[in-house]
Amino acid sequence: MLAEVPIKFASQRPEKYNRTGGYLYKPANTEEKSPALLKEMKNRFRQGISFIRRDEPALMTFLFHSIFRSEKEIELNHIDPQQFITLDIYRQFLDYFLEAGYQFISSRELLAGLDPEGRYLLATFDDGYYNNQHVLPLLQEYKVPALFFIATHNVLNNECFWWDVVYRELSRKGLNRKEISVAQKKYKKKTHEEIISSLKQEFGNNVMNPVSDIDRPFTTSELANFAADDFVDIGNHTSHHYILDGYPQEIQRDQMLACQTDLGEMLDIHPAIVSYPNGNYNEVTLKTAADIGFNFGITVDKRKNYLPLQQKDLTLGRFVLWGNNSLKLQCDIFRSDMPSLFRSHAK
Repeated sequence: MLAEVPIKFASQRPEKYNRTGGYLYKPANTEEKSPALLKEMKNRFRQGISFIRRDEPALMTFLFHSIFRSEKEIELNHIDPQQFITLDIYRQFLDYFLEAGYQFISSRELLAGLDPEGRYLLATFDDGYYNNQHVLPLLQEYKVPALFFIATHNVLNNECFWWDVVYRELSRKGLNRKEISVAQKKYKKKTHEEIISSLKQEFGNNVMNPVSDIDRPFTTSELANFAADDFVDIGNHTSHHYILDGYPQEIQRDQMLACQTDLGEMLDIHPAIVSYPNGNYNEVTLKTAADIGFNFGITVDKRKNYLPLQQKDLTLGRFVLWGNNSLKLQCDIFRSDMPSLFRSHAK
């Protein structure tokens, strides 16, 4: 059973930093409440009132990217740690929701239809990192599935994901996480081709090459072996990870179809579910996904998907879990059926 996280009150005023580098509470000689303290108080309030109404029949979907075997791997700065998810954090995530009575499902079960009185959870990993294979023993131990969305161009070409390249190279130059995030957001305004060209021009032609098993994607043979496991499910994440709402319909269509073709050739799999890169989509994206024949599309809209679901739903909500904040606090809030709680949560 997960231990309850003790609530510390402002009067205690510990002079300790949290893992993201800010004061949880102001030191005793500081009169004004810090933004971190106000945020902590707000999240504790949300956690408390989440118990008033929670766990109505629904599908909860969660987003993960990389998974680290230890915090030492994070400290290497080979990739953007994004959510700081270690194997220990993922185990706590499984324990929490299994104890809460949720059933972990695959996309096959989703397509078959869900009991409208059930409580379900779909755990998803975006992109296709080789490091995702480290979670497989946990899936086998707990006998729960997870869905892995693959950006096939990176797999076929052994190419790093561009945001990790930005993080790695700017970390080497001494920039902090906040400064790197600003740079990544600027790159997102460019087309994919412009991003890759800019990175090669600034850091060298070999900059997209992986530096370790932490930052590389699966190889085709590794992905085939991984996908063969009963607890592994595969989905479409486009070919090149284009941020779709920045492109016209023909390019959006080409990206989704190319991924379908690649997965068919590599794995003999033709997914009926797509995850939109970066969570971005527009009406063109939804129409294109429907025309291709997808039954479900995954966003990063922070909300539950209440049952019964439509037979086709291309805008399923999905939560993001942060490993550098209290897991119990976040998950308590996510279970709430008071939608206003999802507007902001521990991050």
